[in-house]
Amino acid sequence: MKKDWQIVKTTITAVLKGSLGKTEAAKLLSVSLRSIRRYLTKAINEGAESLQETRGGNHRKLTWFQIKQIQQLKKAGPWRSARWIKDKLNLPVDSVTVWRTLGKLNRLNYEQVKPITRFEAKYSNELWQTDIMGKIFFPKINTYLYLIATLDDHSRFCLSGKWYQKQSKINVFSCWYQALSRWGLPDAMLQDKGSQYRPTGLVGEAEYQYYARLLNIKLVFAHSAQTKGKIERFWRFVQRDFVRENLKCSTVGELNQHWQEWLFWYNYCFIKKQIFL
Repeated sequence: MKKDWQIVKTTITAVLKGSLGKTEAAKLLSVSLRSIRRYLTKAINEGAESLQETRGGNHRKLTWFQIKQIQQLKKAGPWRSARWIKDKLNLPVDSVTVWRTLGKLNRLNYEQVKPITRFEAKYSNELWQTDIMGKIFFPKINTYLYLIATLDDHSRFCLSGKWYQKQSKINVFSCWYQALSRWGLPDAMLQDKGSQYRPTGLVGEAEYQYYARLLNIKLVFAHSAQTKGKIERFWRFVQRDFVRENLKCSTVGELNQHWQEWLFWYNYCFIKKQIFL
């Protein structure tokens, strides 16, 4: 509850004049005797007018004029971020406050200085992306688990996927075999430079590379996570939509059963695009 400092000044002045006791003043202002003594000391040393709110606080409000300035800057340059506008106007608020003030203006379209080039395979089975999602702890199972999956670059169809306790080479081959035996051979595979896919040394050939060569599958190794953008976005969706709803699974088998049900929904209900495999 905000204090009325005029009442505080009047009460403390009455205490100083002797017309009101400290205990009565404390009850009147709903504060402790210690606060009354602190008010008295301040009033004696600095005068009764010094009794006022001195805390700055973090709460700041934008004026009507500042809000109009924010909106005008955004409309004049839709690419301008909330942080840029805050710095430009030297506003005493956080960037998040500016962003909230902009509201629907945050979604204004604008032409890119350099258009973003996004690659997508022209047809299904032209390129598959495969990866291992970082370990996630399942409290009921009391262990960390890895999700290994393969995604079609053109359709985003998840060709295979399963939860494992280890991110070992045999589990990678198991997931790969499930995809190949059901959906055929891709022209190329995109994966990172993990030891499951290529040798750690400068020379030699990993088993994964050997079998890909026998099947005439071109291997493309990603230099960064951005290269595997589609499957990285798929991981984020899995964590948000599947993992949080299944953290209470008590066995790996139960988790994988739920996973297959979710995967059927993802492939045949969530994905809008018609798939021709």
